[in-house]
Amino acid sequence: MPKVEGLQRVVEALRARAAKSKAGDQASVVVGYTAAYAVYVHENLTAHHPQGRAKFLEEPARLMRDELGQIVATALRDGRTVGQALLLAGLRLQRESMLLCPVDTGNLRASAFTRLE
Repeated sequence: MPKVEGLQRVVEALRARAAKSKAGDQASVVVGYTAAYAVYVHENLTAHHPQGRAKFLEEPARLMRDELGQIVATALRDGRTVGQALLLAGLRLQRESMLLCPVDTGNLRASAFTRLE
């Protein structure tokens, strides 16, 4: 029977990739703000902000639903794990949210985070 050189390395690489993919299957991502008053500013629809607005996280999450799904699908197709794909989408959402965050509360904007769980 002929011997294929390097086959064992290929098999090991495929096994490692499969294990990496399975490890990321249970991933989730949290996007949010840690400032103590973040919820108040986010929910206060009557406040006037020279720039930005209330619902600065919720609004882009709703509007970007399809785009965020596409980011995840593309990342998975490119061989990334579920966790990596979700992290990319979460970072995109964070960026858009920070653009809508009221500028008169600089600490709030700086408290934005995206975390893989």
